[in-house]
Amino acid sequence: MKIPTVAVDQYDFLEHRRNQEAAHWSRNTKDSPLRSILTVEINTTELCNRTCVFCPRHDPEVFPNRNLHMTVKGAATIAKELANNDFKGKISLSGFGENLLNPQFPEIVSAFREYLPDATIECNTNGDRLTKEYAEDLISLRGLDILYINLYDGIEQMEHFDEVMKDIPQDRYKYRMHWGDFEKHGLILNNRSGVMDWVGVEESSVTALQGKPCHYPFYKMFVDWNGDVLFCSNDWGREHVVGNLLQDSLYDVWFSKPMTKIRKKLMKGDRSMSPCNKCSVDGSLFGKPSFDLVKEHYENINNRD
Repeated sequence: MKIPTVAVDQYDFLEHRRNQEAAHWSRNTKDSPLRSILTVEINTTELCNRTCVFCPRHDPEVFPNRNLHMTVKGAATIAKELANNDFKGKISLSGFGENLLNPQFPEIVSAFREYLPDATIECNTNGDRLTKEYAEDLISLRGLDILYINLYDGIEQMEHFDEVMKDIPQDRYKYRMHWGDFEKHGLILNNRSGVMDWVGVEESSVTALQGKPCHYPFYKMFVDWNGDVLFCSNDWGREHVVGNLLQDSLYDVWFSKPMTKIRKKLMKGDRSMSPCNKCSVDGSLFGKPSFDLVKEHYENINNRD
């Protein structure tokens, strides 16, 4: 079977992400340190129907399923706060679970689209609950920009999803291939900040990062199902909650004392704090303009003081 043009390997996907970042940076022109937020990743549910070996959910004792979901009201509150701060970056509906298991997921997409007409809204799914009608609803009616369908079982899945997506424009969805014939499941494998010890990540890949800055907490905000903001999207252990976007302003969360403390260490390449001292993620592939902007913001504050 010929692999369609909507399928991307990991290296194509990295280039796709770099192009997205450049577009979002140029679109967010407001003179504000909050311009540094290029991506807001949303964890809409604590459920997943799969147990992929490269995910913490592979072991339910490490990361169990919980019947907890973001609500439409919560999504609207977050979207309005972002809109009040002229956010025009990317809303990534991804997180720690399978989005389509949130019973209100289509309405959540609608809420983000209503308040953030200029943002890019994308969704990751394993596709197990995806039907032709559901896809058309999300993309044609709710305003989802891009649907990433992650394929885990084999190339034959493409035949199924080609039929499901046949009436959807090809620029509105992409396949990501993760089945066993592809080295490392088509991913850059990591240990999810030390939560996983079974993926074959060498300890040397962790120690090699010591002394190297990480950009994640400078350009990407991670919002949990209940509005909690984690300092990093790789903090699967939820070690550092730096605020709550249902209660606090965007600025107060993004420049909270806990977030600032962590960032100032990472600016120096100091990854000695947990979970950074266990993390195998490089963290420098994206976000350099945001890193520089936040660093400049802290320097300006110090100069005023």
